[in-house]
Amino acid sequence: MVKKFWLNEISFTWKVLVPMLIVVLSFFILTATYTYSNTKKIQLQQLEKELSLEIQSIEKQFSNELFQKRLIAERIGEKDEVVTYLQKAYTRDNVNFNDSNNSVQKLLDDAKSKSSYIDLMWITDADGEFMIGNSGLLAEDMIGIKNRPWLTIAKKNEGVINSKPYQDEHTKTRTISVIYPVTTNGKRLGYIAIDMALNNILPTAKAGGITGQNILLFSSDWQVLFDENQMWPLLKKEHISLNISTPVSIDKGKYYVELRKVSNSDWKMGVYVPEEKVLAPLKDFQKRIVFFWLVAILFLLFVIKTVMTYSMKDFNSVVDQLKQIEKGDYTKKFKIQRRDEVGRIADAAEHLGKQIHKQMEILNFQASFDMLTKLPNRSSIERRIDVGIRHCRLQNEEMTVAFIDVDNFKDVNDTHGHAYGDELLIQVGKRVQTRLSKSSYLGRFGGDEFILLLKANCEASQQNLNEILLLFNEPFHLNGHDIYVTASIGVAIYPRDSKSRAGLLAKADTALYEAKKQGRNRIEFFQGEMQESFEKKMRLEAGLRTALENNEFELFFQPQLNVSLGYMASAEALIRWNHPEWGIVPPDEFIPLAESSGHIRSIGAWVIDEGIKMAKTLKQHYPRLHRIGLNVSSVQLRERNFVEQVKTAIAKYNIDPSLIELEITESVVIDRLEETIEKLTALKKLGIALALDDFGTGYSSLNYLRRLPIDRVKLDRSFIQEMDEDPKMATMVHYIIEMAHSLGLKVVAEGVETEKQMQMLNMLQVDKIQGYFYSRPITQEGLFTFVDEKYGEIQL
Repeated sequence: MVKKFWLNEISFTWKVLVPMLIVVLSFFILTATYTYSNTKKIQLQQLEKELSLEIQSIEKQFSNELFQKRLIAERIGEKDEVVTYLQKAYTRDNVNFNDSNNSVQKLLDDAKSKSSYIDLMWITDADGEFMIGNSGLLAEDMIGIKNRPWLTIAKKNEGVINSKPYQDEHTKTRTISVIYPVTTNGKRLGYIAIDMALNNILPTAKAGGITGQNILLFSSDWQVLFDENQMWPLLKKEHISLNISTPVSIDKGKYYVELRKVSNSDWKMGVYVPEEKVLAPLKDFQKRIVFFWLVAILFLLFVIKTVMTYSMKDFNSVVDQLKQIEKGDYTKKFKIQRRDEVGRIADAAEHLGKQIHKQMEILNFQASFDMLTKLPNRSSIERRIDVGIRHCRLQNEEMTVAFIDVDNFKDVNDTHGHAYGDELLIQVGKRVQTRLSKSSYLGRFGGDEFILLLKANCEASQQNLNEILLLFNEPFHLNGHDIYVTASIGVAIYPRDSKSRAGLLAKADTALYEAKKQGRNRIEFFQGEMQESFEKKMRLEAGLRTALENNEFELFFQPQLNVSLGYMASAEALIRWNHPEWGIVPPDEFIPLAESSGHIRSIGAWVIDEGIKMAKTLKQHYPRLHRIGLNVSSVQLRERNFVEQVKTAIAKYNIDPSLIELEITESVVIDRLEETIEKLTALKKLGIALALDDFGTGYSSLNYLRRLPIDRVKLDRSFIQEMDEDPKMATMVHYIIEMAHSLGLKVVAEGVETEKQMQMLNMLQVDKIQGYFYSRPITQEGLFTFVDEKYGEIQL
């Protein structure tokens, strides 16, 4: 009997698994070795790239700071007041160098406050003697300043110099000074200097990155200016070239070093990083991956026994198909016809490919187009502007950048809903496109703003934009409703207004703001004076955020005269903003800003509270006071809890509600009629009087009088100012007063400025007048004085 070969005694499973285990382990060892070696190589290559990028970033920021401070020093040195100041010192003229309020002092303080990383700014005479510095810097702090090494170097140079780092005796920090010599007609008058702490202008040294604290700074002759860890003596034994990452082996290990020249100076900068720091995570990862690989191999061998004979072929097919998806073939169909797991995987992979294909198409579209209007989006517009600027620069042509903004778009959303607003934007885009040439470019910038680019000069653009503005004369048909809107357009011209994309957009936006300010439905081209107005608006809007906290608002009061009897019984409260910089800011400047920014809610609540408190005070002094009028904005009235706010304030001061009269404008009524009537009725039930302000300025006020629960109408000043010169206007005023009286309403005439106007209104039986003829708006104390001196008591 033939002896059985020992291999035949081993089961088929082991015959497969053992060789496979050997193969897999061998493959793993080779792969792991190769992977580690290759990964290490890649890590070190990446280290060199990151080292170069980091030193570029540090050097750029460092040189930019030096350059910016150089520009600051040059600008200050060219100021007339600085030159005059130094000339007086040069000629020994009478100059008060210790006057902290002189213009030079303020110039230094202003420059320091507007620029980062400036520690000190100072000025010396031609001999290096300290003259003046920023606030808080005294002459005794700068004793010995001319003994610093800068003076000798500065005297030999005409331009700006950067001093080497030194220990500043005043700030006790390592400091660099930027020195600008001031020279006039060949005479050296003095020097302007900016001191910067070295640690502040090397921010990356503290921010981390791959280098951490490892930064070097050298003079032109390789004198060490900054070496926090004292590493340069160890590293310099190797030859290190500029702009190349160089490996250096020292006792502490292997380091990578890179040196680079500092722009705008003759200095050099270096960074270094230990190789161990970079490779430490790799070694830790190597240990973990070995463990997981071993576990995975064992598990794999266990699973293979079951599935190898049945699914390997189809499984490999699935893998092949997935590789096709990886290569970008998302739509190729799988050829596997199975209902088990492999079949479902194949189906899922095919579906995934289709979904990825669809999403890629959407992402590609979203990257360049607005999903709502299908117009180019903001990023596309900005790219197109950049292309247009390059083209116009080469061809010496002009380009127009126009902001088109839909007026009162928010009202459409609030009144009809966002679906109407979205449809309106779509139709606006389509309608504007009908008037554009092939060379024009229209996109949606965001919200209700569109950007239009025209390859045209100012005159041609004006004509084209006028045609676009006329498009808004026709209504927009939105879901069965005709909606009328207008547009405001702000325009900037390349290269007249700016040569950069950011500048063109900013100035077109400024012009758009001016168009809004001038009444909307118009075109405004950027003018230089607009920038100042725009900046003031921004500063006013910023000031509104803290005006209440800083108690900058105040209520003034304008008395109202009973014409027929000749006495005062009521007054209107008028808010004034006492701005710390511009003094009294009239309401017509800051109220629209407060409404658009949302600050009107808190300001309006303050007016209600302060006005009711004043009404109580007046009532205590003058028991026969009739009422105090308080103005309410549309934004306030829209608040859900507005009635509760008023009710709470009345209860807080425990006053009779009839002492308060709330004044609303016609625009508030028209905006949301039913909601307004509901809230006014609730206020009326509390006992509060109601008045319709600026009556007659709207086209439909008379239609609402019969429905509104008001007590008085206030005749707008535009009628009063013309009635004594225009008989037709006087007749109109007469009919308005008669109509209001027939409805049981009292009439107050605003803006009465002459005795003739007052006499005419008396003949027309107006109930009360208000205006400069009787009294200007006055403070609370002024109101008490007015009543006491003129009447001794408020009468009924």
